[in-house]
Amino acid sequence: MFEINPNRMIFTVKPEFRHLGLKELHQCDKEAKVDFYIDEAVGVMTLDDGFKTLSDCLKTHKPIFLQHICPIHIALKLSDSDGLASIAEACQPLIPLMDRGQSFSVQTRIFHSAFPLKGYEVNEAVAAGFCSQGFELNVTDPVQVISIVITEDTAFLGLSLAEDNISSWAGGKHRLAHEKGQISRAEFKLIEAIKVFDLKLPKQGLALDLGAAPGGWTRVLLNHHLEVIAVDPAKLAPTLKKHPKVRHYRETAQKFFQRNVKKKFDVIVNDMKMDTAESVDIINRAGRFLKEGGLVILTLKLPKSGAEKKIHQAVKSLEAHYTVVGIKQLFHNRSEVTVILKK
Repeated sequence: MFEINPNRMIFTVKPEFRHLGLKELHQCDKEAKVDFYIDEAVGVMTLDDGFKTLSDCLKTHKPIFLQHICPIHIALKLSDSDGLASIAEACQPLIPLMDRGQSFSVQTRIFHSAFPLKGYEVNEAVAAGFCSQGFELNVTDPVQVISIVITEDTAFLGLSLAEDNISSWAGGKHRLAHEKGQISRAEFKLIEAIKVFDLKLPKQGLALDLGAAPGGWTRVLLNHHLEVIAVDPAKLAPTLKKHPKVRHYRETAQKFFQRNVKKKFDVIVNDMKMDTAESVDIINRAGRFLKEGGLVILTLKLPKSGAEKKIHQAVKSLEAHYTVVGIKQLFHNRSEVTVILKK
């Protein structure tokens, strides 16, 4: 019989901010200890209070840097003869813990394995066994997740609710396909932010894109049926130059703020590469152009050291002008966090 609330888990956090991710974990479980690291971004931890207790705490004290957690119910030692069938069979004891009335998915990650296994093959083999017993598979929006992490000699298996894992994506890796007409990789950051924070952008309206060039975020806003005023001294991508819903001011944000702009914006975004304090100052100044109830989406670039202090200072300043809806280091963020504000 397996614990419903197991005391071991796997956590994922970007290596450069590992110390901050661990701090977030220890705020919810002071006695939690790292057993070892599977990969520079993935570790195994023994908990004092159990997985469910930790997960519930993290829902209240929302982590910024911690990207994913999943429990360990079973640790299967792999041998040369082990393959898909043995891993699928090892998952069967999880059945009594599952709710037959709720959908499930299988999420597999493989690290340094000497076995010729592929993640999608493991997913399919395990899912087939559960589907044959009447469970409903839902890959895109599951309620329950069977997490499988395969290392050089061990397969760690666990069952949890998707909402208990911080992210419903395996390891918090929010995979997005490259789109036709995509202008820049930065688009993924805005697309992910809209999904992760479940943002409801207006079906029509006006957006202000500060530091817009080459226009990736402008393109995403256009795809959400918004008109866009793009501000940047640099050029926009050719596909945006004559777009009927784009107006480009080739100037700095500071100069734009000096204009007598009579319209109010529904959304303001800022992905400029600049010091955190300067980004915050620009967004605070932009507030007078934002409608009541309007949204701000910005990224704050973080230094290698002192990131926590920078975020604290930024939040304190922003709260004088906005309600802070959320802060998160998303999968597509690099040394930065995404901040959501509401006026």
